[in-house]
Amino acid sequence: IHSLNTGARYAAKVLAHRAQDGRALVSYEGSLEVAGIPGAAAPVQLSTLGVAGSQTGALLPTGRVLESFELGDGLGCARVTLVDFARALVVVDAADVLPKFGMASLDELKVEAGLCGALERVRLSAGMAMGMGDCSGADAPKLALVAPLEGAHEGLERGGGLSCRYFVNPGRQEMHPTLAMTAAQALGAACLTEGSIAAKVLGRAPAANEDGSFSFSMGHAKGLFPVSIGTTPASPAEEAQFPRGLPSSGKYTTTVMPLAEGRAFVTSEP
Repeated sequence: IHSLNTGARYAAKVLAHRAQDGRALVSYEGSLEVAGIPGAAAPVQLSTLGVAGSQTGALLPTGRVLESFELGDGLGCARVTLVDFARALVVVDAADVLPKFGMASLDELKVEAGLCGALERVRLSAGMAMGMGDCSGADAPKLALVAPLEGAHEGLERGGGLSCRYFVNPGRQEMHPTLAMTAAQALGAACLTEGSIAAKVLGRAPAANEDGSFSFSMGHAKGLFPVSIGTTPASPAEEAQFPRGLPSSGKYTTTVMPLAEGRAFVTSEP
């Protein structure tokens, strides 16, 4: 599958069954539940290829792992990592921002004008630094606040996990109810970037799966979203930033459901 939005290629593994006439039909019934999506349905496994630099042309658009941008109104700066993997994303340390608005954790986060105004300043500064120009009124780059994943969680992925709140556009005070799949991949790539905000919040060296990929659990307001990141060997110049390999592909599982079915009747011209 070719994405016209980002130019990325996807491989989809879809559950199917044979009809009586021999045709292969997509199966919609199943028992997989994805946190934040109502109901259970059949699984579809999506693999993404060629997603590094989807929107800016580079996995690390500035060439640096860490940046610092003003929050405005005398609130100081926020440390961020700018990553472009499936989508351009501004990864912000929640501990740098939330306490300045009287919020102790992501669970206490309130989408209000002061916080969103500060995050929008950071996002717009990041857009300029990433070479995306003035992003006022645009939804890219997106922004995610990240913090350590606290408490016991069933099914935590081998690479570890982190908690996040994902903003579609803080300028419009618009926060995603869960987490976009593209953002989950970008966060996974950031976890594999030495010295990044995501790697710091992860708090551990990620362990590889048997196939060499790395799987992470991304916590959001409705639960956990698992994502796997595949790597290729890093060049000698890249090894310091990517000691576990250069993120090159993503994989995640979601559900497939029929949304609409019907007929359209068009009258002929008189």
